[in-house]
Amino acid sequence: MRLKPVRPTAKPSKRARLARAFDSLGILDRMLSLRAKLTTRSLMVLTYHRIADAAEVGELDPDVRETDARGLSEQIKVVKQHGALVSLPDVRRFLQGGPLPSNAVMLAFDDGYRDCHDVALPILKTAGATATFFVPTAYPDAGRIFWWDRIALLLGRCQKRTLALAYPYPIMLDLGHDPLGAKRLLLSLVKRTPGLDLARFFDELSRAADVTLDPAEERSIAARTIMGFRDVRALADAGMSVASHSHEHRVMATMTPEEALSDLHRSRRVLSDVLEQDVRTVAYPVGHQVQGPFVRVARDAGFDLGFTNATGVCMRDQADLLNIPRIAMGPELEGAMFKALLIARP
Repeated sequence: MRLKPVRPTAKPSKRARLARAFDSLGILDRMLSLRAKLTTRSLMVLTYHRIADAAEVGELDPDVRETDARGLSEQIKVVKQHGALVSLPDVRRFLQGGPLPSNAVMLAFDDGYRDCHDVALPILKTAGATATFFVPTAYPDAGRIFWWDRIALLLGRCQKRTLALAYPYPIMLDLGHDPLGAKRLLLSLVKRTPGLDLARFFDELSRAADVTLDPAEERSIAARTIMGFRDVRALADAGMSVASHSHEHRVMATMTPEEALSDLHRSRRVLSDVLEQDVRTVAYPVGHQVQGPFVRVARDAGFDLGFTNATGVCMRDQADLLNIPRIAMGPELEGAMFKALLIARP
């Protein structure tokens, strides 16, 4: 039973159809031009993960792909035409009271897929644009694929219609009738289960699915899809900002404060050594806001600026420096819908 990748519906939504109609009349471009004349104190941070053709994702998780090279190039062109792309240093100055251009946008790339270096970087350089790359430091050169990609791969290769897992608690998954629901449940378990033993979880999933990922094959997949530290350094050498995305890419709320502190501190130390500069910015895995004791954890790990995800636009007078909001991109936000997104900002 192979998981089918999520594809856009054949019939666009009413909102998408309306956006396309307005765009065909030039209305969206005129609205963007008007916005550029307004004084704004808001910052829009757009979060990407993979820039690739759908076919290139293969057996890995298709839901982390937002657009392809052409789509990213077009989005950068729209931002530059009607606003300004800003860097991480620009954002820091803005949050400290400095100026920011109208319709300011910061581009962020999470997870450290090889697409960041091989696809996004040449596009950014050609456009004279900048971006910030958030890297989970346990993965470059480690020969391991990300946990969400492992879930997608194991389910995609599974030939069973039902899976019975005993850990972290008894679960019955119906791959025959709801393969995407099964995938969502497994992802949620990793994102939300406190104290989850990830190695044990994957041993249990492999057993239940009767699928084993050979270490040599995993190393090969990782080498093709995840940047090495040489690539990470190349991003910084090209003028891009590189920051932490934790070490193991575990959701902080599923860890004890002590575990989270160790993870974040290790990430910061590794990146600072690789880049030969002090790294003090982090984007939290899965984008959850830090609350309670984890606010102090982020600060004690040495970070003074932290980014969440799928949480909106940053208004300076309301900014929490350890919970700066971002907007999650996706295939549904291409073309006219991307212009509509930029128009709708506060």
